[in-house]
Amino acid sequence: MAKRVKLNPYRLILQWTILSLLAYMVIRPFVDKSYVADIEAYCPFGGIQAFSSFLANNSLACSMTTTQIFMGLALVLGVILVSKLFCSHICPIGSLTEWLSRVGKRLKLNFEIKGFTDRALRVLKYSLLFVTFYFTVTSSELFCRTFDPYYAVFSGFSSDVVLSYAIMALFLAIPGSFFVRQFWCRYVCPLSAISNIFSHSFIFIGITLIYFLLVMVLKVPIHWVWLLGTLTVAGLFLEVFKVQVKGFSVFRITRNPETCTSCKLCDKACPMSLSISKSESVKDVDCHLCGDCVASCPEANTLRIVRLKSGKTDEHTPKRRTFLWIPSAVTIILIILGLGFAEKIQIPTISVMWGSNKQIEEAAIFEQSGLASIKCFGSSMSFANHMKELHGILGVETYVSDKSVRIFYDDNVLTEEDIRRAMFTPVKKLYASPIPTFDSIAICETAIDQFFDPNDAMLLGIRFSQTDGILSMETSFGEPVRALIYYLPSKANIDLIKSLIEEESAEWEEEGEYYSMKTDFRVATIDEIGRMSLKEYLSKMYEPVSLTFNDFESYSAKELDTLVLSFPQAADPKLTDMPWYLLSHISLDRGVVSFDIIPGDTGFELSLKFVKGRTDYQTIKRELNKEKLTVYLNDGTVDSISNPFRFE
Repeated sequence: MAKRVKLNPYRLILQWTILSLLAYMVIRPFVDKSYVADIEAYCPFGGIQAFSSFLANNSLACSMTTTQIFMGLALVLGVILVSKLFCSHICPIGSLTEWLSRVGKRLKLNFEIKGFTDRALRVLKYSLLFVTFYFTVTSSELFCRTFDPYYAVFSGFSSDVVLSYAIMALFLAIPGSFFVRQFWCRYVCPLSAISNIFSHSFIFIGITLIYFLLVMVLKVPIHWVWLLGTLTVAGLFLEVFKVQVKGFSVFRITRNPETCTSCKLCDKACPMSLSISKSESVKDVDCHLCGDCVASCPEANTLRIVRLKSGKTDEHTPKRRTFLWIPSAVTIILIILGLGFAEKIQIPTISVMWGSNKQIEEAAIFEQSGLASIKCFGSSMSFANHMKELHGILGVETYVSDKSVRIFYDDNVLTEEDIRRAMFTPVKKLYASPIPTFDSIAICETAIDQFFDPNDAMLLGIRFSQTDGILSMETSFGEPVRALIYYLPSKANIDLIKSLIEEESAEWEEEGEYYSMKTDFRVATIDEIGRMSLKEYLSKMYEPVSLTFNDFESYSAKELDTLVLSFPQAADPKLTDMPWYLLSHISLDRGVVSFDIIPGDTGFELSLKFVKGRTDYQTIKRELNKEKLTVYLNDGTVDSISNPFRFE
């Protein structure tokens, strides 16, 4: 009977732990609607890309934070000092494809790619590595999102995913693994490529030091892309020509040829199909130090994970101890170190300074946290460009991790209140139509703590729009922010409004997806300050729609007639843009020369002036009630849209 291949139990525990955590992230939203899974929260590859972007542009890629960066640096440290531990112990794609490869082997579907074909295919992952880093650094957006199988599946093929890229990647990762062991890791994965570069740490450090010496010391203007290209080509060359790993590795797998029986169980156990049985010391760049070969060896003291000392194995390693636990233990230590440093050190998403060095040194610093609108690189740059317009602002740093900003300013020119006022964006938002109603409309004024940016107003507006009787809100700057809330007193009151503001989360559904976000708004003061008529409310809260056209000025009052129609739908917040489309449509009738929506005591009215003899009531009403509106867009094109309005 053939001997059974054994696996490293410590590694297996770690792999299942990671997959269990991912399963938890997938399942929990079905139970806890307020939970939003962050599938990239600990992504080391995204962190390495983000850190590269920070070094090149002084800005982080996309929504990356110090957590991903330090997890990426922990990965690099692990590769340099030990081996590719992330690939063997943590990577969910690596674990899945490894297990699929075993299934393929049992079904006798596996075959080996050797010789020229093997070497040629390895070009693919280095090409993908170069492209991924080039586009990430130049755009500050994670290019790997366009094709990464993990991101595609766990994000539900989000808008960042290019479907054709992701499908191709999934095909190479999953079906490919049935036929070729670790096809994705060997030939496609860009993280595998960069890990291989770090494995040759002497080469990596040497090339990088030469680049920084030329650029920083000798001031030679060499673009960063040359460093990326050189490292990529060097890594490809070293891998294609099977150059043995030389670097700072502390541990290595060794084989004692005197006790080896050449059973080749180690070769069968190796996920990367390395010939362990022919090596006294495994120095292949494909070795991930998974330990499966050591676990499978039936002979005591034959295969071991040993500590290297001055480039040689430590002869004092105790016999009959394989140290299978070491790679897993080091992996856990690196994770703890990465998370620990991430807690202590913050790297800004952007750090943009336009003041002089002297001005920055003497600048006062204003800090504001809890800005929900600071979501990524793009929103951070938008914020910085907005603040740049204010005289006296010298620079901006943003931190996506805790949604905070640091603003450098000249305190001889500006005060903190000036900055808060400049940061603040007033909001005027309609939630429900006041028609039909015969009530007066009540107004309450409230001061809201922990409430600042437009995203906060959006979250509060979600609650208001879900509550019958709340009509609209407008905000103005204050400390705390002031808000006027308009409501129907027959359906709502200030106690209800206060409870809505202080709810702990906002929950909503959009295109079949359920979303939830926590809030901590607090009402400092709230009072009803008055009431107004429906006509006053419509005049105040709705933008006027009024225009003359078709040579209106050329006609006298005697040549014109007026058509007035009840138009209650003009108060529907969901249709606020549609009256302009209706105006564009009716202006195609050359006899109609003016369009006005007029607020009244019972609601809006549509008033149209037209030229007698050129058109008439029935023709105009027929046009107003057409199923489709013909409209001219701002870019000069003509479109046809559904008409939501009906006139009696």
